[in-house]
Amino acid sequence: MYYNSRTLPSRETLARAQNLSEHTVDVSGVDLVLSLITTADLIRSSIYAQLAKDYDVSEGKFALLMSLYSEGETCTSELALRVGVTPATISVMVKRMLAAKSPLICIAKNGDDGRSRLISLSPDGVKLIQKALPNHLKAIRAFAKVLEPQEQESLILMLRKLLRK
Repeated sequence: MYYNSRTLPSRETLARAQNLSEHTVDVSGVDLVLSLITTADLIRSSIYAQLAKDYDVSEGKFALLMSLYSEGETCTSELALRVGVTPATISVMVKRMLAAKSPLICIAKNGDDGRSRLISLSPDGVKLIQKALPNHLKAIRAFAKVLEPQEQESLILMLRKLLRK
């Protein structure tokens, strides 16, 4: 599979830039991080463009739906933590999703706290996730297929090592 991506600076260009600086720059480290960023951006945009095209679901909306699907109903603040956005952003997303012709989520009063609301998937939301998830996972796997299983495992370990830094 070949995907279009932005052109990265060559190592020679990075080395020339290093000569303009007073500080020593690890050219391979810069090349590594730029390659990781570009690869992640490319994978993300490709995968979520397909979701938008096939199911009319944005990345944020899909993350919200997947959180509810995998971890169950919850309040706004907890959902914001799960999805990695602010409670205000989740509130806007929820309001927009509830205003849809066929809402993918529903909201109910929390029995413990009358002011709090619990957000959950609607039956349409469950159907959409169950329909979209197999193709979504297939699209994700397509990017990894260029690597042998052992290479995939090695890359996972290296990426996790970078995340622990």
